[in-house]
Amino acid sequence: MSMHLGDIINGYTILEEPKVVGGMSIISFASKGDEVFFIKEFLAPKYPLPDSPGSEKMKEKKRNECLAFEEHHKQLIDKIDQRVERGGNIVKTIDFFRWGTCYYKITDRIDMVPMTCEEISKMPLENILIIVKSVCHSIRTLHHLKIVHGDLKPDNILIKKTETNDYTAKIIDFDDYFFSANPPKDRGKIVGSPEYYSPEQANYILDEEMKVDGKTLTCKSDIFSLGIIFYEFFTGKKPFSSYSYVAITKRETIEYPHNIPLSVQEIINQMLKLEANERPTINDVFEKFKRVKPDDPCDSSLIIKINSEKEKENTGPLIINFPK
Repeated sequence: MSMHLGDIINGYTILEEPKVVGGMSIISFASKGDEVFFIKEFLAPKYPLPDSPGSEKMKEKKRNECLAFEEHHKQLIDKIDQRVERGGNIVKTIDFFRWGTCYYKITDRIDMVPMTCEEISKMPLENILIIVKSVCHSIRTLHHLKIVHGDLKPDNILIKKTETNDYTAKIIDFDDYFFSANPPKDRGKIVGSPEYYSPEQANYILDEEMKVDGKTLTCKSDIFSLGIIFYEFFTGKKPFSSYSYVAITKRETIEYPHNIPLSVQEIINQMLKLEANERPTINDVFEKFKRVKPDDPCDSSLIIKINSEKEKENTGPLIINFPK
């Protein structure tokens, strides 16, 4: 770790002792002028300086890796700048630079409301729907640009209270992004969080024989991850006891609490389809949630079997109503 409390890095003064997150980066807050920002230092790659240890051949290899890393981030910044204004619900990169051997990313500091999925699920349904729709609206912007977030999870969705005392969601951390149907050929560079992997994402990453085509990894992978997250937002718990991509592949069942509207259950069920081409687009998801009403009917005995034999015939999910 190279940044510490009080350090000045490219004009940014570190305000808090940094902490390690995910083993891949360290984060803190920094001031520059009259503003306070979020700062992230990447733990890898490290740019080799002339006096760095190692052979020139090895340093040249590391420099090439660093240049690819720079290009990866700059491509995203350029694309996002085309569509996103600062201060919106997509937290864009304000500054990206190398300082010494390390790379840094600067974004706005978000005054978030720390909330777990369980806490979100206890909010009035109207508030949960606002949060879900704001997430969909942001992801719709990314998908329009053919950008796959690649690491959607509750930690990367910050909840913010608005001036009207409503809630909205800010999307952060695009470091694992890739363009639809064009993931990194080095599968080890797709990190993400296994709890939120889509089946095709897991297949691609875990394919030791390198036979899975990267073209299978599209924006529909984000849809699956969002399906898991939205289930957690509405219920306060995970849909399965195992990884969702494993459960879906095994055709396990998902159960909804009695207070979840059938309209919400139907949308999430569609988002969690095993086959990516059977999932809705983010625009479809957004439009469906816009039509959900807080007084939509619920059924306390509903169990939906995901990816049932009936679904494989494209006739829709199997809905089983058990006697009360």
